[in-house]
Amino acid sequence: MRPYEKFLEDSLTLREILDTYLELRQHFQELGFSEPQLEKPPKYTPNMMRLFHKFGDARDSLLSDVKSYGFDMSFDELTAYLTPLLKKINELTPLKEHGNN
Repeated sequence: MRPYEKFLEDSLTLREILDTYLELRQHFQELGFSEPQLEKPPKYTPNMMRLFHKFGDARDSLLSDVKSYGFDMSFDELTAYLTPLLKKINELTPLKEHGNN
């Protein structure tokens, strides 16, 4: 375990990131999006944009928090840490094979 991983496990900001990502995935489900459509969504809703920015802001804040506590962590390392957690959310919130839009 890397030194910053225990910090991340206990982080409320990490929880916010995961909750926001789950909410975003559920919104994609409501819209009937498919996984390929996420690369270039057929439409953008205000809620989608709000969640996208909330996710990015929380991610940036988490990286800043980690660094302010003296841990050496890059953006790429944070992304690598988040990826399996986000993939698990993807599994729990599958999108359609082919979108409605």
